[in-house]
Amino acid sequence: MTNKAKNLYRQIAQAFQLRFDEEYAVVHGTCGGYQVLIQPTSRGSNVYYYMPQITVSAACPAGELGKEECRNYKKEHTYVSSISQSGRQITLIMKNCKKTEQLIEAMDTELRGFVSFLRSRGYEPCCQLCGQPVQTDTYFVSGGFVHMCPDCYISMNQQVMMKKNQTESKSENIIGGIVGAVLGSLIGVACIIVLSQLGYVAALSGVVMAVCTLKGYELLGGKLSKAGIIICSILMLVMTYLGDRIDWALVVARDIGMGFASSFGYIPTLVDAGVITASSYWANLLLVYLFVLLGAVPTIINTMKNKRTEGTIQKLA
Repeated sequence: MTNKAKNLYRQIAQAFQLRFDEEYAVVHGTCGGYQVLIQPTSRGSNVYYYMPQITVSAACPAGELGKEECRNYKKEHTYVSSISQSGRQITLIMKNCKKTEQLIEAMDTELRGFVSFLRSRGYEPCCQLCGQPVQTDTYFVSGGFVHMCPDCYISMNQQVMMKKNQTESKSENIIGGIVGAVLGSLIGVACIIVLSQLGYVAALSGVVMAVCTLKGYELLGGKLSKAGIIICSILMLVMTYLGDRIDWALVVARDIGMGFASSFGYIPTLVDAGVITASSYWANLLLVYLFVLLGAVPTIINTMKNKRTEGTIQKLA
């Protein structure tokens, strides 16, 4: 999070007498008797700092919010983008505000309205995990945030530490990992070929290539280390070239009438002879690499980030 975004959330915390956690850059505390968490809205790789989401853990004897009730709430509240419930977690997402003053003013209205709505609907604050109406705190648990009571914290901490120890005790089978990565990357190759044959070169192929290669390595290798990520990255480059060459071979086989095996082997010769325009060939290959890069880099970064936060459980300051 940038310093500008951090300052924004510090101001939000100050405006509503809540706390700002410097490490995780989120706002949390008690508002109207409910434990609330305020953080930027994330959609895919995009983070919208001026579009915060407010999360509360509560339960209602009458049952969860229905879709119609959520739609009506959104219509009645100017600055609300959506409201939803999943289990004991109710989430309200604000509309995007361009200025700090506008956002805080909107939140002043909507935060109070949100809490009042929950209270009038019969929602009681509770632990997100066990549902008991007891005092809770907000914890960062392996990449996400959870409102939980002291008893659930003890149980969760034991589970997280056990899983962490199991992961660390696993030995890495590099040969098995490479086999898994190759099998996974073949799915990425197929995606490149299919999309290209349909007339598209999309970042989707990069995401598929990265996810399948990394997951294949982890499944057959036992664990995914930094060395495994490097191996997978090299393999992605090689398999992307293979996918592009197969794609050209299919085009040549269709347009010239040459067999696929011959077409595949003669691609460099056809480029040198000018049958395939060199500029088109290299431009297409670079474009494929570009989109694979755009898809793979965020995937690898997120994978490494998840590995770092896996096994972490910490109470917010």
